[in-house]
Amino acid sequence: MSLIPKAKATIKPAQHVFRGDTVTLRCDIDGGGVISWQYSWYKDGSANAFSKLQEHTFRSITESDAGKYSCYGAERGGSRTSQNSDAVTLTVSAKVSIKPDQHVFRGETVTLRCDIDGEGVTSWQYSWYKDGSFYTYSELQKHTFRSVTESDAGKYSCYGAESEGSRRSQDSDVVTLTVSDIPTPTLTVLPQSSLFTGDSVTLRCKVDQSWDGWEFLWSKNSNTESTEAATKTINSVKVSDGGEYRCRTRRRGHYTHYSEPVTVTIYGKCISLFTYCTNYFINPSN
Repeated sequence: MSLIPKAKATIKPAQHVFRGDTVTLRCDIDGGGVISWQYSWYKDGSANAFSKLQEHTFRSITESDAGKYSCYGAERGGSRTSQNSDAVTLTVSAKVSIKPDQHVFRGETVTLRCDIDGEGVTSWQYSWYKDGSFYTYSELQKHTFRSVTESDAGKYSCYGAESEGSRRSQDSDVVTLTVSDIPTPTLTVLPQSSLFTGDSVTLRCKVDQSWDGWEFLWSKNSNTESTEAATKTINSVKVSDGGEYRCRTRRRGHYTHYSEPVTVTIYGKCISLFTYCTNYFINPSN
């Protein structure tokens, strides 16, 4: 007589996850001759199965999905059943988010938000930690830095305690806030800054921080700025294209410093070998 096989429950990617993650429960049974199983999943000892799939996936998990899960199988078209699996525990923590971005530069407004989806809890009181130490206590879900500085950078986490009760959330995951000094773009000219009429020239404005959302502002001879791409190409240059160029960038209404200016000199070409050749240069002050 063959032994009754035992089901095995597993959780992927991990048993401890964070709010919003995707989590999959899987039930495996080494059936010893059973070709097809019908699976049943149970939570916290309930007698009612909530899923009949071998793999059950939570697409955006919340704290209410936390609990102890077990499974077993029944042979399709037969009479054999497995033993119940050992229970596996799924833990779901609170989640911290940073808006507008985890990477900002000095002077921007930054908001930390602690999300806790506590079943049956209507009001939380929040505790915030920075770099592993207590930072602040608040009844507000959000904590805002109106003009962030480098000293505000760090690793933040939170947890919640029920305002009028005894429930407490898990500690949140840790998010890192990075604050940089206002950068200075670098302006380069290719192939060179001294050209002849008819040549092509490319000016490139580069910011060290590889963040999204930059707008590039260009000016020539200190005239009104224009918003263009990071790379500015002038084909078949004219003498009037000469001058002093500089750039800066803008992100969510905040401006970087100006780049160092670059002077582009345009020389007129000789018409013939017997014609006196004139060098043309547009003075940057014009």
